[in-house]
Order: sequence, then structure tokens, then C-alpha cells
Amino acid sequence: MPSPHPTAERIAPALRPAVRTLDPTELVWLGEARELLRGPGVDLTDLDWLSGHVDALLAAWRDTMPSLRWDPLPTTTAVGLAVGDAVIARVPGLEWVYALGGPGSPYALAHPRTTMVELPIDAVAHLWADGALGQLPGLVDELTVRCAEPPAAEEHTLLTGAMRLLTRRR
Repeated sequence: MPSPHPTAERIAPALRPAVRTLDPTELVWLGEARELLRGPGVDLTDLDWLSGHVDALLAAWRDTMPSLRWDPLPTTTAVGLAVGDAVIARVPGLEWVYALGGPGSPYALAHPRTTMVELPIDAVAHLWADGALGQLPGLVDELTVRCAEPPAAEEHTLLTGAMRLLTRRR
């Protein structure tokens, strides 16, 4: 039976790409991408607002004739970043990283204690493609639970060189 919530994108530990910390240019780009959602009085950490806004955008996009629809990539990227930021706020130590050669978006969430890499931008793009409204809070909850899981006992042998460096950096 399918889950009532969308399955967030995750890279399995055995398939984990190498990751590195974001450079200053990438940090600026991520900040600029978030600006698509900002407006007077907008708090991107307000998950209720974000969910309602995404649902309104998705409904408008679906109601638009396909030939007149806008490219949803900037929207799903900005929302994916806000989702990732919400998860980072809930899971101490979690951070944005750049996944080298991984599937999907190179911007991922990683924790130095695990080999897990989550792809919130891709997960939001899948939500958008599915077209189901009201799914964003469940996605944030799902990602939070998975990112907060303690590392499996065997994971320490799977740490990539980049993750070892991130662990030492702390």
C-alpha cells in the first residue's frame, strides 16, 4: 500500500556520492533562489504559510493551459531549499552540501555522523509532478525523522573521504 505521504528523495548509503561543503558562490546562489518565495512579511520558516503558498502555486499551475504554464523548476528549487532549511532547523548538525556526481540536484542535506544524503529539492519536484496538495508538511516530517535517525552500526565503514573531513571539521 502506498504511503499517504510522498517518499522523499534519498541516496542510499551504498550509492552515496562524494560531498563537499558549499563554497561562497553556491551559498549566494542558494540565498538568491530562496528570494523567489520572499515578500513583505513572509517568514520562510513558517511551514503552514509555505505549504499554503505551494498549494496555491501548484493549483494555479495545474489550472493553466499546458502551453501557457511556467517552468516550475525555479519554484520547486526555492521550495526545496525552504524545506531543507526547515529540516536543518530541526536536526542539529545537518547541513547543506554539494553532492558530486549524484543523481538529481547537487544540493543535498548531509550529517557528518552518517552516510545519508537527502535531496529535498528533488523531493519537492516529485511532489509538484504528482500534483497532490497538502503534502509539504508530511515531507518535512519524513525528512526530519530520517535525518534524525542514529547512524547504523555498519555506517562508519561507508564514510567517504569528504564526510571524514566534515567530521574532523566539527
